Amino acid sequence: MRGAYMAWISSVPGFAPGNPGLAYTCVTWFEKTIMVSVGSIRLLTVVFLALTVTGCVVTTSKPVQPYSDSITDILSGKAILGHEVTDAELPSHDIFTLTPEMLAFARKAVSRSDTYFDKVKNLHTALMSASVPHGRGIIYSAYVTEEPKVVFEQRRANCLSFTLLYVAMARAVGINAWVNEVQIPPTWDLRDKSNMVFLRHVNVRVPIPGDMRNILRNDDVIIDLEMDRYRTNYTQRRISDTLASAQFYSNRAMEFLEQNNYADAFLNLRKSISLSDRQSHVWSNLGVVYSRKGLWREAELVYLHALALNPQDLTVMNNLSYLYSQTANKEQAVKYSRLAQRYRESNPFYQFNLALSAFEHGDDGLALRFVLRALEREKKEVRFYELAASIYEKQGRYGQAKSMQDKIKKLKPVAAE
Repeated sequence: MRGAYMAWISSVPGFAPGNPGLAYTCVTWFEKTIMVSVGSIRLLTVVFLALTVTGCVVTTSKPVQPYSDSITDILSGKAILGHEVTDAELPSHDIFTLTPEMLAFARKAVSRSDTYFDKVKNLHTALMSASVPHGRGIIYSAYVTEEPKVVFEQRRANCLSFTLLYVAMARAVGINAWVNEVQIPPTWDLRDKSNMVFLRHVNVRVPIPGDMRNILRNDDVIIDLEMDRYRTNYTQRRISDTLASAQFYSNRAMEFLEQNNYADAFLNLRKSISLSDRQSHVWSNLGVVYSRKGLWREAELVYLHALALNPQDLTVMNNLSYLYSQTANKEQAVKYSRLAQRYRESNPFYQFNLALSAFEHGDDGLALRFVLRALEREKKEVRFYELAASIYEKQGRYGQAKSMQDKIKKLKPVAAE
């Protein structure tokens, strides 16, 4: 099982011991532009236009907030589809529906469970392991978002798809499982020569009944497809099925966009917005669809709407800078480029990514400078101290390395028994 296990999390911010891990769910796309972006490991020397993808569940609709006439016209899709979109054209997936085979599998997986926790664990093992009898052996596939029945058949999933599958099956056998949105450090991945993705994350959260908390010493169980990169001290929250569903459709839209299928990309984003219209990254993704079509005014209006929802959304700032550079509005391009740069400079995880890149390329002095900047801004992130300790050791500065290691020991939680 590739990095797949469970970590514990308490019901309040500040989290109990867990085995680190992370998986990819949301994605932000970047097309070539004039800024500098940072990859998850390496420093990129080109900048990109950003698009964000999220993930998760369900199909109940919510009232849409009043929009300006311009935004209403953009949401009609006339410029993309050639006509006004109808509700019948919007995609609809049975995100929580199980086939009879899936239900039988889930029931069998938990049939010999003595406790509630055993049910949680046994269902997870049955899905992830190929070595147990009838185990599915699901493998990780970062950029494919599918509904649970497809994941079950194909035995591959990204973190969103796996989360939806586990939640659907768990609920069918009496486990109170939810989608858990995790605020991972800013993480980028270069998809190809001209596209970059910004990664977001969800996993499964299972509240433990009160009569078991003394035994387990924690309130909730976290199940993550890639536990080796997850951190229990990340800010996280349980999200509604409706919001999870909106993220699912946004992810699907980005997969269509990669294929230059603008109509289906639009329809999936339109569906996402109809479910939850307060997610700035979804609006930013919609702006990228219009940008790719050369509809610059529409893209600009959508980006500005997204920025009004979240003035700190780096991807929106980046996309606006790119748009203005393409439309010869140098003053605005520089303005949003500087805003994005200022946000990145204040972000300790951005500094950490720069440090990783420099360290990977053998520039230990530069790496140390960046990681110390990160530590000035965030003093409780173990990975910062680990990198600093590695640099000091490589430089032969063993006293400073020991100081970093002592801080790691104080911060690192003791593994749960």
